[in-house]
Amino acid sequence: MNTKRKTTEALIMNAAMDAFSSGDFEKATMRSIAEKAKVPTSSIYKYFKNKDDLYVTLVSIIVDRTNRELSMHLTGISSVKNKLKEMAGFHLNYFQNNVHIAHLVFASTNLSYWYEYEKAYDKVKESGSALARLIKDGQRSQEIRDDLNLRVINHIYFGTLRAMVINWLYRQHVYQLADLAEPFADALYGAIRPREQAPAQFVCPFVKNAKIVKKTARKTIS
Repeated sequence: MNTKRKTTEALIMNAAMDAFSSGDFEKATMRSIAEKAKVPTSSIYKYFKNKDDLYVTLVSIIVDRTNRELSMHLTGISSVKNKLKEMAGFHLNYFQNNVHIAHLVFASTNLSYWYEYEKAYDKVKESGSALARLIKDGQRSQEIRDDLNLRVINHIYFGTLRAMVINWLYRQHVYQLADLAEPFADALYGAIRPREQAPAQFVCPFVKNAKIVKKTARKTIS
């Protein structure tokens, strides 16, 4: 790819980021993005098939980068509980420090969008790969229950993450999003760790003896 092509593509991507993250995805047009990038509208179609392709390409770059960074953050952490805390902290800190990306990923499109486009859906699955590896590793080490449905856990984690970020966005960032990381991770870990075996039922010897005495008394009377 020559320098001019790289420059033009970068201009388009930056303009698209601004258009998608500052407003409604549906209202953004290729013409308005071209105007922001100061390139002819026809130039955008040399790089992207349509607005959907441009959006998914932009988000794909973000997902790939965050997955690499998350992998580095998790390196050297052994326990599943601590990995969950690190993962939750990483995601919430990332979106807190990159509000425009938080809006781009969670607020500019409806959730259904991610399931309507194959390329977008593939990125959704990739974003959950680190969590799936964490769960599987925990099951092998018996730190995590072995009867879990990975799809359900994935929905719980990313569904809750999405809800927390959207609530934070619409409440105008009045609190620290990252402060929710530890309680979020603790709640999830509490749901997926092995169930504790129920203690044997305690029978009070006095109650037991009282029943015997009562039964004997009834026999004596009869």
